[in-house]
Amino acid sequence: MTYPVISCSALLALAFTVSAWSKVRGRAAFASFSDSMRGMRLLPAELTRAAAALIVMAEVLIPPLLLFPGTRPAGHVLAAVLLLALSVGIELGVRRRSTVPCRCFGPSSAPLGRRHLVRNAVLLIAAVVGGTATASGDPQPVHPGGAAVALTAAGLLAVLVVRFDDIADLFTAAPRA
Repeated sequence: MTYPVISCSALLALAFTVSAWSKVRGRAAFASFSDSMRGMRLLPAELTRAAAALIVMAEVLIPPLLLFPGTRPAGHVLAAVLLLALSVGIELGVRRRSTVPCRCFGPSSAPLGRRHLVRNAVLLIAAVVGGTATASGDPQPVHPGGAAVALTAAGLLAVLVVRFDDIADLFTAAPRA
């Protein structure tokens, strides 16, 4: 199960790298993410900045954990736990009819919605499949061509995940007269 591990690990590493970078690239970016969390009213206002910092720290930790075979299982578990927590937050926000914009991958005007749960489900599946394949042990020899295909597939899927709001908007935008 070497190639699923490569694909799932690379997908998660790329997605969390972009997500973390979108929040740490400057004070305004982190403030925007923290403000969007505050707007969801899931936590007391005084705790949202700390919660936002914890989320970003987890996002920063996941890619390097996924890079090394010895820490890869921890990376998959941390990714799964974070994705579950974020999904619960999104679901609660949706149920409260929150119109807070999604700041998962940087500035966006798209409010959090069910489509973000779909995106998180794709990443959660990658975390579970990658973690399960990693835990099964017995790594197989890696053929360079197979690794290239696995990494290419992960890269393409990562682009789709990161740009998910833009892609969804193409299909949900009202037609112009």
